[in-house]
Amino acid sequence: MKVGTDTNVLITAALPALRGHVRVKRVLSDLLRAEEVLVLTPAILHELMHVITDGRLFEQPLPMVEASALAGYYLNRSNVELLVTDEAATLLALDLMEKHNLGRRRLADTLFAATLLTHEVSRLVTLNPRDFRLFTGLELIDPLA
Repeated sequence: MKVGTDTNVLITAALPALRGHVRVKRVLSDLLRAEEVLVLTPAILHELMHVITDGRLFEQPLPMVEASALAGYYLNRSNVELLVTDEAATLLALDLMEKHNLGRRRLADTLFAATLLTHEVSRLVTLNPRDFRLFTGLELIDPLA
């Protein structure tokens, strides 16, 4: 079964200083060892690398070479799938933005949700389930719940 993976899960698993690191890393590792297929998008990997290397956010950010290696680790796994955000997903995202009267801060999450839904991925692991609750068709998994 496929499960979308939000950036905040990958970030928390990568940085030991973050609250919930041990539990989130364990849940992510369990998913990677199971019969699950983790689903990512290029935007998710971009955001992961952008955030974990940001010295303004973290006292000990990862060097870019480590962030790149981490992204490569996910991409090289046989049970990780990279989805493309195509025209259908973009149109659905625009519809969802209008339907729910969402603002610019919701663009990335809405586009990710639309990409998952257009590729028939109905499960999402995230640390911010409230950001995705309004999108019908997604079962939300919070590793810290």
